[in-house]
Amino acid sequence: MSTWSISKKTKNKILVEAKKLDKYNVRFLYLLRNLGPLRFTTLIDYSGLSRSTVSKYLKYHLSQNNIEKKIFKNTSRNTQEQRYFITELGIEKLGEDYYGKSDIIYFNELNDSISKISGLVDFYKEISVADSIVDHIVGTILKMGDNYFLIDQNRDLYLTLFYIYHNSVLTRDFKFEIIEFCKQYNVKKIRIDFYIDKIMSSKLGFYMFTRGEDMFFFHEEDILGTITNRFIRDKLIKEMIEINLNKDKKSFDLDLDKVAEEITEKLVAMELVWEVNEESGIRGIREPFEMLIEKNFIKTALELGMPKPSLWDMALQSEKLSKAEGGIKSLINIIEGSERYEDLNLVSISESEETILDQNLEKIQGFCPRCGKTILKKDLSNFCPRCANKFDENNLIKKVDEAIEKSMKYKKEILQMEILIECPNPNCHYNVKSGWDVCPECLTPLKESESKKVNIEKVA
Repeated sequence: MSTWSISKKTKNKILVEAKKLDKYNVRFLYLLRNLGPLRFTTLIDYSGLSRSTVSKYLKYHLSQNNIEKKIFKNTSRNTQEQRYFITELGIEKLGEDYYGKSDIIYFNELNDSISKISGLVDFYKEISVADSIVDHIVGTILKMGDNYFLIDQNRDLYLTLFYIYHNSVLTRDFKFEIIEFCKQYNVKKIRIDFYIDKIMSSKLGFYMFTRGEDMFFFHEEDILGTITNRFIRDKLIKEMIEINLNKDKKSFDLDLDKVAEEITEKLVAMELVWEVNEESGIRGIREPFEMLIEKNFIKTALELGMPKPSLWDMALQSEKLSKAEGGIKSLINIIEGSERYEDLNLVSISESEETILDQNLEKIQGFCPRCGKTILKKDLSNFCPRCANKFDENNLIKKVDEAIEKSMKYKKEILQMEILIECPNPNCHYNVKSGWDVCPECLTPLKESESKKVNIEKVA
């Protein structure tokens, strides 16, 4: 037995339904029946019960042979771990206690989905697609949810899914250049592009990025998507904790480029993302993947409630996305609520000139003429909170492209500054940077001869 491939929507339904069950012993059987083998800690989380209560009912079910504990082989991660499995006796027990309530959600939806997928499976058999690949594609479709079936089911869609499989980040040995793929399977490129656009715009959980003419895909629920999103959330939560605990840290001012490099480095070490290999002739995907991480990072930060001005400032300093056409503007579109997949991914198809950016410039006074930081209209101070530059409202930068240029230049200057100094005001102690004219905390004029140098490691 293996874990079930189900959509997030179905999984959420199962978890909601499980917590409605008043009989706790039935609740465990219901979860194992619908979600497959689960770890002890996962059962605690999904059941909504305490550790001692979960332990109590697991012991009861084990004694009644309703469940069994054995080694589970996780083929996607090549690991083995202890999990709880429901037995045939447990399934019968669940049926007795669950009779009269709403039908088990997962199996109803699974049977309905399988009947809709039969045409796709038959087509793949006709063109001799390996069973393992068919299983993989079917499993991915089940993760997409109901929106997938709103797309016309036909030969061109099936070939597009097959093309996406070939060009998944996780199947690096199966890459198929689009022109050759179209020749091989007698399909027009415009039809593949059309259904890629349909799939991406239907919010089915796919990520996409390009490298020249090549396209790469992965799904939010496959191992790459799951781990990447976890790394992003972990980094953001750590930053949010630090901003609340560190009184000297006044704002969220992460370096997006560094964050993307750190996360990608971990994924490279896990062999989920590959770099250039000159000996074998393999072209790396690291650079475009880092750009995609930056977009997803901003989107997740927005969902977690990070202030928009801080996100604007991060976006304007992204050196990586400044190299991509419309890259930084798409970041700002995300901050302002865009859900267009062209903004959320790194693509070049179906792009439009429409931008949310221009609609939101009215919310700000402008940008700092020294460092490019966003200055909001409600900010009545004439000191930049990032670089402490004193400015006149009339001198603020009004164009985004100029602000990006200033942000890039200031970022390079900051990287060269290794000395931090402490504000000379004995009642302040704010950590300022050499070259600043005034302390942004207490507005004390700064002269390096009057200031006290502090240990960089201590500040960090």
